[in-house]
Amino acid sequence: MTSASHWRAVLAEVDQTGLCSNPIRLRGITLDRTTGELAEGALLVPCKDRRASVCPSCSRLYQADAWQLVAAGIRGGKGVDAGVIGHPQLFVTLTAPSFGAVHRGPRASGVAQVCRPRRKATSCPHSRSLACFARHGADDPLVGEPLCAECFDYRGAVLWNAHVPRLWARTSHRLYREVARAGCVGSQDLRTVARLSYIKVVEFQRRGLVHLHLVVRADGGSGPGAAPPRWLDVEVLARSVGAAVSSAKVPVPPVQGAGIRWARWGAEHDVRALVPGEAGDSTAIAAYVAKYATKTADGTAWLAHPLRSAAQVARLDLRPHFAAMVHTAWSLGLRKELRHLRLRAHAHTLGYGGQFSSKSLRFSTTFAALRGARAAYVRGDADDDFDYDGEWRYVGRGYVHRESDELARALAEASRQVPASVPKGSSNVSSTP
Repeated sequence: MTSASHWRAVLAEVDQTGLCSNPIRLRGITLDRTTGELAEGALLVPCKDRRASVCPSCSRLYQADAWQLVAAGIRGGKGVDAGVIGHPQLFVTLTAPSFGAVHRGPRASGVAQVCRPRRKATSCPHSRSLACFARHGADDPLVGEPLCAECFDYRGAVLWNAHVPRLWARTSHRLYREVARAGCVGSQDLRTVARLSYIKVVEFQRRGLVHLHLVVRADGGSGPGAAPPRWLDVEVLARSVGAAVSSAKVPVPPVQGAGIRWARWGAEHDVRALVPGEAGDSTAIAAYVAKYATKTADGTAWLAHPLRSAAQVARLDLRPHFAAMVHTAWSLGLRKELRHLRLRAHAHTLGYGGQFSSKSLRFSTTFAALRGARAAYVRGDADDDFDYDGEWRYVGRGYVHRESDELARALAEASRQVPASVPKGSSNVSSTP
């Protein structure tokens, strides 16, 4: 029979890591505060991985922090002036262009739609029908799959994903120019009277293409504590965003078989004004943005880490469409003219090499500040007699006791069945395949 001391050690391990699925083991010197004795000790710390498929417990904490970042930027708090709630703010969704017809799922409202209705049944050059009269559910594995995989421009899709970071940088630059034009001021002079801040998160659509969700806010020249000029209202900001999104483009290196020469945003984009003072807006938008911050490209652990070899790529258990995207990125990574895109390093993200979530400096607080405040609180609430400050070295991953791993996983699974303390909301923005 296992002793009581053994189970106390198991519970202590799990408690120390906050139910982490893959904790990090450290060794170093501890100080007994009561006796002053120095001794070599072990310490387990959570992995802090943002991806739910890797560590559900740590990703839940990351998602809560992301919620705080967005909510503070919309309504103030966490060091952000409360006056920002009255500044012009937009929730923007940017999509990718089409690289081939795919099966469609339900609308954002949840209402099922006929996938690809056509009055006259037509076929592609490969003799496959371009019509589909099914009403696919959200979990239907066909959603996002091409009607004809041979017609789908996989090379163009991967190259578009790879150029999204540059396309967003060009878009944000043009946004400043459009706002300056609306206010009849120079682009350089605009920053003395107004600042534009944003937070963005990446969502991978079921068709494997990047989809951006952003909150954009206009402030005064000195930052969140100052109101923007009176001429810079929500209508001017919305028109400027629309103009910047429509005109932004970046060149794509020519590749045989890829029908793309310029990376542009898709024709379908959504710009929604956030109503000042409506708490529901900040709560719903913060939850909507935060939920994508913990996902991998396909939502599973298969694409959670960079791929190292062609054999590993071949063993991936993926939907046919995602498998084709990964294989395309891996093969394009050999081309000299595309070496700067590092497509093999980003094959697990289908060519996308940017951050999954990022923000401008002045939009809100930071993850580091939130973690620092939490660590300070934990240190102040600690009731043990040991000081863990000092030199620590990495010695491995995982729990010392097998039962600790099983208990952590069971408790993490149970916690997912309980409604999260972070309010969840929905948006009227459609998540197209």
